[in-house]
Amino acid sequence: MRVIVKSLLLTGFLVSCGTTEESRYRDTEALERPPTVASSPTREQRVVDTSSIPKKKDKTGLGSDVYQSTPTQLTIKQSFDDAWSTLKRALKQSGVKITDHERDKGLYYVTREQDEADTSGFFAKASSLFGSDKTTYLLTVKQEGTETTVTATVAHATEQSSAAAKDGAPETTEEGPEDLMQSLFKTLRDKLEEE
Repeated sequence: MRVIVKSLLLTGFLVSCGTTEESRYRDTEALERPPTVASSPTREQRVVDTSSIPKKKDKTGLGSDVYQSTPTQLTIKQSFDDAWSTLKRALKQSGVKITDHERDKGLYYVTREQDEADTSGFFAKASSLFGSDKTTYLLTVKQEGTETTVTATVAHATEQSSAAAKDGAPETTEEGPEDLMQSLFKTLRDKLEEE
């Protein structure tokens, strides 16, 4: 009987606990609510970046951005500043030595080393030791509109190196500037590499 009395008391106790009316647990008005977000019926305006990163050239050289006007003149489709540095890189890559330059006047004084094929023989090497056959060329860089022209001429005897001036300026032909410009044109068009 004790078991029955205990179970009745326990049941009564549980029923009494469950029937209390506490308003704080039943009323949800006092609870915090999330803010309401106003939604507009229009679609979102997305900003699309249409700019592009310039692609790195797959090939070396300027391609059609350089052309030869005459045998002693070539034209680069760049501003003066860009063409000046492009020409400097092309001269270095062609093995042409820059002896002097005047940027404000647009002048490069350069000398061409003999080709290695020309100095491969014993007599060619021996003759190069006794006499310097270096000719100084004058490259004139000039802005013309959106393009820049480069003209090659043989520098005057007073502009030649002091060693060449003492021995008398070497005999030059018109083929010298033409060969120089042809070599520069090929380097600029096909083989110019980025630094």
